[in-house]
Amino acid sequence: MKINPQDQQKYVWVSPGAFQMGCSPGDEDCRADEKPSHTVKIDRGFWIGQTVVTVAAWKRYRQSAGLPPLPSSDNIGRNQINEANPDDSIPVVFVTWNEARNFCGWAGLRLPTEAEWEYAARAGTTTARYGELDRIAWYGDNSGDRRIDTAALVSSMDTKTYDRRLFENGNVLHPVAQKSPNGFGLYDMLGNVKQWTADWYDERAYENAESDDPHGAPSGRAKVLRGATFGDNPQQMRVSIRDKNGVGGRLGSTGFRCAGDGAF
Repeated sequence: MKINPQDQQKYVWVSPGAFQMGCSPGDEDCRADEKPSHTVKIDRGFWIGQTVVTVAAWKRYRQSAGLPPLPSSDNIGRNQINEANPDDSIPVVFVTWNEARNFCGWAGLRLPTEAEWEYAARAGTTTARYGELDRIAWYGDNSGDRRIDTAALVSSMDTKTYDRRLFENGNVLHPVAQKSPNGFGLYDMLGNVKQWTADWYDERAYENAESDDPHGAPSGRAKVLRGATFGDNPQQMRVSIRDKNGVGGRLGSTGFRCAGDGAF
């Protein structure tokens, strides 16, 4: 583990290796874009953030770059987001893909590829999760004032009603590194926030995927998001799950972590 002197974030070295990318054996919740599972080689080791980028790190960056603060509230009513929260160890959110990329460049790094992200998240495991869910992640059931059954809520409510129910229960972002890390020492790879990756999203990317250090589709309309959020139900809390958003999209449940090949 090393501290990057530029962003003051902790980074973990991930050694090269091979893994099975995509739908995990026995995972019945996999979506079509997670299939087929395929072998991927990561030929070069890389550094990756031990946590997602925090508000504290973002403040250093935006002040050095002369940027305005990011949004501090969402459309439901949460109003202690980003710099409006007194605890700046929460993840920074409402960051566009370009803003995340620019931050990583300022820190001497880059966004991880989708393959690097999953390889790091699995940390040598082959199951849908790298540990028992409540122990490793903040998600819809455990991130509020009271424990709730989000799987049951999802099946009985539309999205707007579901989001309102979570808000009323106090489901919010939590400070980083409060749950147990995976085998590589990485925190919050599942839960708290989704995370930008470098790759363009392609629903059928895995059908003819490269086996060595894949970098995704050459172009597209949206970038790949990985991981899950403090509002997601258990079926979404899986290392292989894929999501997407346009490069200019801002979501109160999306953050990022940086990666890089060399020393800072």
